[in-house]
Amino acid sequence: MASDNTEIAVRACAYCGRSTDLTNEHVVPESYHRALGETISIVKTPTEDKAIPNPQEIGDVCAACNSGPLSCLDSYLADLTQKYFSTIVHAADRIRFHYDFDLILRLTLKVTYNVARTRNWPIEIFQEAREFILGAKSCPSGLRLFLQLLIPTPVSKTKLPVTPGTMEVPPLPWRADLYDMSGFPGFAFHCSVSFMSYRFFIVREDMNIPSAIRKRSVARWLKENKGAYELTGRGDATVYASSVTVLDALKGNPTFEGQLSKARKLKAEMKLKKSKTRHR
Repeated sequence: MASDNTEIAVRACAYCGRSTDLTNEHVVPESYHRALGETISIVKTPTEDKAIPNPQEIGDVCAACNSGPLSCLDSYLADLTQKYFSTIVHAADRIRFHYDFDLILRLTLKVTYNVARTRNWPIEIFQEAREFILGAKSCPSGLRLFLQLLIPTPVSKTKLPVTPGTMEVPPLPWRADLYDMSGFPGFAFHCSVSFMSYRFFIVREDMNIPSAIRKRSVARWLKENKGAYELTGRGDATVYASSVTVLDALKGNPTFEGQLSKARKLKAEMKLKKSKTRHR
């Protein structure tokens, strides 16, 4: 029998910090997966990445946050998916992108924060931004948001296995990445999250660094990320397709091909199982 002095560990909500009963939060909203017809997720286990046949969840969010402000952000993603993300952008396309700056920044921060907790990324920036994500405080200083429109990779430019008759490798349903900022003085943080062709970069400048240094780093970063367009409070931007293809964006990512192989293997297994079930 436990003694009277035994302490029971109580977990706190990852967003509001309250110690209460916690619920499961989808890393990327389930409605987004349903809209695109893709439910395979890559999850990080103690030993390796693993493909699973359903949207990934993380169980550290209270019901009040989950069904309240976070649900509102999920609805906003559903709206953007219907208007923009469900269509693949091709070379020479021009997109008139209408958005609510606070909502799009809160949404992208939310998704990358969810990913960060599942993949052991540094989460200090997200912890500072939690109340902003919930809509309870204004945006933390130094945060900037950029949009880059990725285009498909022609099959002729890849050695990846493809289905016969395929002409291009389309964008991934979604992906999030964290980047090393050591080569950019004045950058405190840099990550991205993409929804099909729409790749959003979240950059945080270190406001303690002189502005001249930060400006030079931003200018160099923009040269390395062709076609990235900064989103502002205007809420309306005309963005041209970049020259960056889907697989160009993943160059230098040593884990990508392994993850893609696992996802393809699971997808083939699911397709075979479905086919056998249908013919019984």
